Amino acid sequence: MRAVAARQGSKWFSEGWTVFQQQPATWILLGVIDLLATAVLYELPYASDLTAVFTVLWTGGMISAADRCRTTGSAGLADVVRGIRTNFQPLFAAAVFGLLIAIVCDLTGDRASSALRLLAFGGAGNESSLLALIAGALYLTAALIGTMALWLAPALIVLNGATPGDAMRASFTATWRNGSASLVYGLITAGLMLAGVLTLGVAMLVVAPLVYLSTYAASLDMFPPK
Repeated sequence: MRAVAARQGSKWFSEGWTVFQQQPATWILLGVIDLLATAVLYELPYASDLTAVFTVLWTGGMISAADRCRTTGSAGLADVVRGIRTNFQPLFAAAVFGLLIAIVCDLTGDRASSALRLLAFGGAGNESSLLALIAGALYLTAALIGTMALWLAPALIVLNGATPGDAMRASFTATWRNGSASLVYGLITAGLMLAGVLTLGVAMLVVAPLVYLSTYAASLDMFPPK
């Protein structure tokens, strides 16, 4: 792993955009599949947390397709499926960790909302208020750890052959040590997601695959191939 400058957080998107431009129709199609699958899982009773499992598996597939597109100039759904199938066991192990994080966030989510209201408007300082603050802290901790550990883990599994544990530890360490670049990247991602909402989801057709492609670029930058 190598340390990078803060400006790399924006460069990852420009590098991802370069890959996107090689096969724009294909990447948009893959983005549509991603969004539809996520929406279906989210709406199914008792299945919303499975979106975490799907996201990790799909990220692995998209990383595999991105790598093929960068080296050959072409990619397709078959490359995504092949990437998932070839690396299914380690990707699924990482996905289980993502599922556990999602469950923790679900269990503490309502309390976390209460904690935010308490911090914003003040609370009575009673036992329920304390529990709400504790739940809020657990929610934020789980969400932060999960995001940092899983951001680059699928890429490290697919591209570097890392074990799930090593991949998640390396992802967490890389995000921590490159905090400024990761923050820039996160802010840009949030801005693009907001653009997706403001355009009634139209921009998400590009934003969704671009997030995966920029993650691919970030992985290559922080963990350059030997």
